[in-house]
Amino acid sequence: MLLIAASATLHFTRPVIPPATRAAALAGPSRSRRGGCEMVTVAASLDATEAALSSIRAAPAESSAPAPHEPLASAPWRHAFSTLVSHRAFVSDGFGEVAFKLEEHWEFAVGAFTMEDVARDVTLLPPQFVASGMRHQGGVYNQPFAAGFSFADVDTRMDSATVVMLNAGFLVPKLASISLAMLEATGLPIWLNVYLSKPGLATSTQLHTDAQDVVLVQCTGRKRWRVYRPPPPGKTPSLDPFARGKGTDHMEFVEEDLLIDTVMEPGQVLYIPAGYPHTTDTLLEPVEDEVASQPSVHLTVGVDSHIWSLSYAHLRQHALTRAGQPAALSDGAPVSALPLPQWLRLHAPLPFGFLSARHLAAGGG
Repeated sequence: MLLIAASATLHFTRPVIPPATRAAALAGPSRSRRGGCEMVTVAASLDATEAALSSIRAAPAESSAPAPHEPLASAPWRHAFSTLVSHRAFVSDGFGEVAFKLEEHWEFAVGAFTMEDVARDVTLLPPQFVASGMRHQGGVYNQPFAAGFSFADVDTRMDSATVVMLNAGFLVPKLASISLAMLEATGLPIWLNVYLSKPGLATSTQLHTDAQDVVLVQCTGRKRWRVYRPPPPGKTPSLDPFARGKGTDHMEFVEEDLLIDTVMEPGQVLYIPAGYPHTTDTLLEPVEDEVASQPSVHLTVGVDSHIWSLSYAHLRQHALTRAGQPAALSDGAPVSALPLPQWLRLHAPLPFGFLSARHLAAGGG
């Protein structure tokens, strides 16, 4: 399934990014061309932001040797995740704040989970955990499969829609070690979904936001991703910024807010913070190779900080509530009235590993 490469030594340089530059990271995209498809490899074009993220994007695919008795398949994932989440630039200026695509391929992820694996494992999931998007009464909703479904049912529905295996990382043995690797690297609640899309879908996923910070790993096939700057929450104060574009809430494309427009290839990795609108399709320019005929299979490994109220905004709200104070800003305005950069910083997830601090202190670690 996965390949173990030789271990590598990394040398990091801590970048210095002034607050104004962090805000400017939400500016327009930097594009390149590849095979006729417009590509965006980072979320901003400013030189300072480029320098700050360059070492993140170059995170290596090599892995250290597995520990004794460790399943061979999990070793490269452990190394890759721990390398990413321990990188000082990602921790200080990337996690929860900037979308980006790694330049380095994770070669061990190519073919890590395929349609053959789906055929074997999809029925391990309860039917409500296997679904596809559907339009109903003016809204977009997940349509789960019926009890007793088969892989043939999944394959048929993939003719017209993307199928998702929700929470597959908890139920599919081949994926469980990847989930555990992410859990151990972040020290935060996580989950893993698998998304399946056949070539030729004009809209694989509608424009929407999610409550999770996610690492997307392409295993087979290709998929186009477009990621946008979050809209100011103050424009729609009655809507959850982390659940836009779902149900009857339709998000509009704003081209000047486009941050990333890229076609994901097997082994490539994309990071999207919570609250960043994104949409996907598999309607790509023809390419004559074996990948072109493959369905797109990608893993989405998410960090569930916001679901579990593990953000600075939630800490602030709970502290004020316990003190008997209103959660509004000092001038009485709601938090959603903050300028977007400040709102994003306030809603940043809590640091990796903070839940382990008490246990480490108790153990003298």
